[in-house]
Parts: sequence; structure tokens; C-alpha cells
Amino acid sequence: MHQLYELFLKTGLRPFAFATDMLQLEQKVTRSDLSTLLILLIRGDLTMTELADEMGAPLSSMTSIAKRLERKGYIARATSAKDQRVKIVMLTQEGLQLAKEWERIMLAMLSKLESAFTSEEMEQFTLLSFKAFKVFQDEEPVKQQETKNRPVKIRIEE
Repeated sequence: MHQLYELFLKTGLRPFAFATDMLQLEQKVTRSDLSTLLILLIRGDLTMTELADEMGAPLSSMTSIAKRLERKGYIARATSAKDQRVKIVMLTQEGLQLAKEWERIMLAMLSKLESAFTSEEMEQFTLLSFKAFKVFQDEEPVKQQETKNRPVKIRIEE
């Protein structure tokens, strides 16, 4: 399940957009903002370059997101003690609360998936989600021999 969580986080997929809680959060901040906050929650304080890498975004775009989040009071940026050219990004208390709320929503939704699927179905769903992600990233799809556990056809219960 952690792999799906990471996939949703990194790809900006919106599997939870229909949830009322999620819609309320998206009225406060954008999806990119939420992803940024969640990455900071998971990874801790990061440099702007590290954050841009985690987001898969150009540094210029990450700078715009960071400025917006800083104006809203969700993050703070400070100059690194080691290198004055480097900016460190950290969550504020308000940003931490918002990130934890989004994490709670995501984990609750993933938990619903996990309880609806058998363990075999969940494994298959995870594998297929990653395979689809690679296709949309213009990479070659995962080949059967590259996976640790070869997928097997399973009967999906209704």
C-alpha cells in the first residue's frame, strides 16, 4: 500500500478528488501545493533543488509553488548555514496540520481499497498501477521478467 501512496503522491493522480474532505482541501490550495506539503511531511526539510527533484518539476516552477505556499503561511524558507546560495524549505505549524490532514484522507482511501481487495488483487492492482504510470511517463512498460513476482491471473470477486 505504501507503494501506491508514493505513486499517487509523485504522479499527481487524483484518485481521491471525489471525496468531500479532499474537495474542501483543494479549495484552500492546489494539488501541486498539497503534494509539496506532503513531500515535506514525509521527507522533512529539503533544499529547493531536492524539493523540485521530488516533485519532478523544474526549479522555476518549484520556486513559484514555494512562494505561494510561503505567502499562505504553510512553509518557511531559510538560507542554509552551509551555503548562503541554498534555500531550505520547511513546513510551518499550519502547513504541518494541512499535510497531516491530506495524509489522513489519502490513507483512509487506500485503506478502503485494501479492505475491498484480496491480497492477490491488491498486489495485482499495485503492479498494474505502476505499469500504467510507466506507460504515461513515456517509458517502456515493465516486462514480465523484470518483476520479482510474476503476475498471475486472478478471479476478481464482486
